[in-house]
Amino acid sequence: MGALSFSKVEGLGNDFILLDRLDQGPGGLEREVEWARGIAARLCDRRTGIGADGILVVGPPKSEDALGSMIVVNADGSRPEMCGNGLRCVAAFLASRYRVDAVRVDTDAGHRDCQIVDFRGNATDVTIDMGPARALGKRTPKAGAGREFIGISVGNPHAICFVAANEDLETLARSYGPGVENDPAYQPDKTNVEFATREADGSLTLWVWERGVGITQACGTGACATAAAALGEGLITADAPVIVRLPGGALTIVAPGDPLAGVQMTGPSRHVFTGVVHVDEVLD
Repeated sequence: MGALSFSKVEGLGNDFILLDRLDQGPGGLEREVEWARGIAARLCDRRTGIGADGILVVGPPKSEDALGSMIVVNADGSRPEMCGNGLRCVAAFLASRYRVDAVRVDTDAGHRDCQIVDFRGNATDVTIDMGPARALGKRTPKAGAGREFIGISVGNPHAICFVAANEDLETLARSYGPGVENDPAYQPDKTNVEFATREADGSLTLWVWERGVGITQACGTGACATAAAALGEGLITADAPVIVRLPGGALTIVAPGDPLAGVQMTGPSRHVFTGVVHVDEVLD
């Protein structure tokens, strides 16, 4: 039995096991990530493990001016390029560690600049420049029952379907999310799947089927991608804050009119608890 120290963190209910590996060299960090991928399903199990949507491995910086790096491991062991809610949690962790209010974090999708908006005990509000949204085109996947999905990348791929206000977004996400994620139209990398509607007050309501995870309480990159898609469809105004409501709460997103500018995301992160779990095998 080996003892694994961890922190449990969450952003709008999208929860993670955070592993502090700031002292690791590049080779050691990659070994830690591969180990985490192998044991992720066990650690993330909500009945027999810690319980989480994924693991955040926080390592040393890779680029100039960064304070650290984030590698994400989903509950199924896959390694996505980016996670917006996870990044807010990592930014808050690094800001607390180094007592700063501006943090640059290296990710598998490149570095991201984060600004601490407010410290509230174990909760922290963070604004992140998520980088430019990139259009991936519109597709009508076989698994989507004839619905059209707008492809957007914000470092990771998303397929967004806007529906009428009277449709049940949760039912749509649960019914069509798994099939669309794995549809031949999105191979080999698969896709995150969003069902969204524009409300009368101009806000967006969103349910996400997350690639490698399933239904989540929130998805930061999904909110950013949906806002970018909404801007392209003329549903929201460029450079103006829009509230994106998810099951776990709301994020504020600013989708820029300049396609080369970054999407801005503001939302909370929270440190839930710190603990130790015993596992059958650990890295040397």
